[in-house]
Amino acid sequence: MNSDVTKSFSSLYPRHLSRLTEIAEKAMHAEQCDSMLIHSGVPKLHFLDDYHSPFKASPHFVWWLPVTQSPHCYLLIQTGQKPVLFYHLADDFWHVPPQPPQGFWCDYFDIHFCADLAQVKQKLSHYQSTTAHRAWIGEDTELAKELGINTSNPDGLMHRLHYGRAVKSPYEIACLTQANILALAGHRAAEQAFMDGKSEFETQLAYLAAVQLDPVEMPYRNIIGFGSHSAVLHYQHYDNKPQNMHQPQSFLIDAGAPCHGYAADITRCHSRGSPFYQGLIDAMTKAQLSVCAMVKPGVNFADLHHQMHSLVLDLLLEFKLVQGSRDELVTRRISSVFFPHGLGHLLGIQVHDIGGWQQDEVGTMLLPPKNHPFLRCTKILEKDMVVTIEPGLYVIDSLLQKCRDNGLGHLLNNTAIDQLRPLGGVRIEDNVVAAQQPISLFNLGS
Repeated sequence: MNSDVTKSFSSLYPRHLSRLTEIAEKAMHAEQCDSMLIHSGVPKLHFLDDYHSPFKASPHFVWWLPVTQSPHCYLLIQTGQKPVLFYHLADDFWHVPPQPPQGFWCDYFDIHFCADLAQVKQKLSHYQSTTAHRAWIGEDTELAKELGINTSNPDGLMHRLHYGRAVKSPYEIACLTQANILALAGHRAAEQAFMDGKSEFETQLAYLAAVQLDPVEMPYRNIIGFGSHSAVLHYQHYDNKPQNMHQPQSFLIDAGAPCHGYAADITRCHSRGSPFYQGLIDAMTKAQLSVCAMVKPGVNFADLHHQMHSLVLDLLLEFKLVQGSRDELVTRRISSVFFPHGLGHLLGIQVHDIGGWQQDEVGTMLLPPKNHPFLRCTKILEKDMVVTIEPGLYVIDSLLQKCRDNGLGHLLNNTAIDQLRPLGGVRIEDNVVAAQQPISLFNLGS
């Protein structure tokens, strides 16, 4: 990360911290507590084993400070006081021992170094005047009790914090932008590997080499699917067989990158030797971009989802994958057979950022429509919310068979579907900031 980017984070962070403090103090006042102790988390052991899963810090902890790989840390937020960080710093001859934190954020915290829980208790005792009104935020509620806190993750407080996380500060948008820029390098390398005939596994390695990250550092497991694998929505393997360069081939890549705990989430498709598949990519990209342009404050995300279904139906008719009258195709919801998932989701510290169904700070939820159960966001968009826009169109045989079983097989053009089947499907995904002129973060790195 170059010095200009670091300076940008440094200049934006104080306002981000002030905003979080305002959100937290308002939430604590409403829920009658005057402090929160936020736990970064602990590594989890595999069942009947002494080997840990990769550590992932609590999103509530990362929201305050860009410390993503430090377990056993605690952040104390008190009304009207400077945040206090109890930072785990202990000898460890099994691993590289943790080092004192450095960075643009450190001066904004009172930092205590603690080798173990006993030291945390001792140092935390200096702040015990608020214990009776302190809330614990973290997964390990037994640990909260050991620290003398009896209120863990209270619903009212959590709802208010989750609601506040949906709108992003300029610092958060800068982190998301930098994550997109890093992901762009990976996508370019993966496209080149695919075009050169590399296997799925080799293409994954090319992506990781370009972003210079270990797989466990990625915000989610990359999806690298060739051919029919691109129709598996969360395809979870990396085939190591080389491509047949004498046959047309398709490639769907859904892969991101992190920056200070914030995630990029990008999907692209590529064609080698198939004008039909390339035409479908181009048409889907045009439709997707038209919906990206609609991501503005005051827009209902569910309306965008329904608009995308109308556009997907246009594509199904254009490429002759379905047949019959448009009225019947709409009535029978035929687009959902090919586009079964939601249009997108909130994006931030979590790839599927929390609160997509939450309508207000007290936790009122609006579930997705019955006919679209996988929609992850039902919000009216506000300025500086960040969402993904990721329509898709796939040949999924189990859904097609269910369609036939329901007496709707006459609406399917099996000849065109058979042509697409070995190529799987397409999905195009961008990360977009809701603004009067929507901002596509991936394009900033192009």
